[in-house]
Amino acid sequence: MKKICILLLLLLFTFTPSASAHTGLESSVPQDGEVITENISTLSLTFNTTIEDTSTFKITRESGQEISLAEHIVKEKEMIGTLSSPLQEGTYIVTWKIIGEDGHPIKKSYSFSVVTSTESGPGLSEPPVVTEKNKSTGSSNQDIIYQNQTSNSNAIMIISVVLLMVIALGTTFWLLKRGKN
Repeated sequence: MKKICILLLLLLFTFTPSASAHTGLESSVPQDGEVITENISTLSLTFNTTIEDTSTFKITRESGQEISLAEHIVKEKEMIGTLSSPLQEGTYIVTWKIIGEDGHPIKKSYSFSVVTSTESGPGLSEPPVVTEKNKSTGSSNQDIIYQNQTSNSNAIMIISVVLLMVIALGTTFWLLKRGKN
């Protein structure tokens, strides 16, 4: 009976659910919410784990017009895009799609603004102030999807552990009953 208890304990600890974090954006140039006052030629996104070579990002104006990239490079944890031409004044949205180290596809976005004129417009006596934005790069819908994926993975793991324990107990009782005969 001691051997059976030890076997069941080993099975229990062998198949415990593990926490796996999804890949996320660690830093970017320009940053989320940043106001750029100079022309930039490249954008870079750095992630907290290695990303697949098929990962992409695009830049669109607030109006939805996509900005073309002259070059797009993915290497390990970083994506770098070279702009075809300087960005005009306005707000831009960077939307990235990656497949992280854990194999899950992730799509999120952030925004930044470009203000290249040094003259003050009507009603502006000072240049715009850059304020620190929330570091979250995703929308609430994306967070809900992530939470659902995580809870689904945990539920599957728990069901698998329970099923294995039932099989182990059933096999144990079957072997004990068979041994008595």
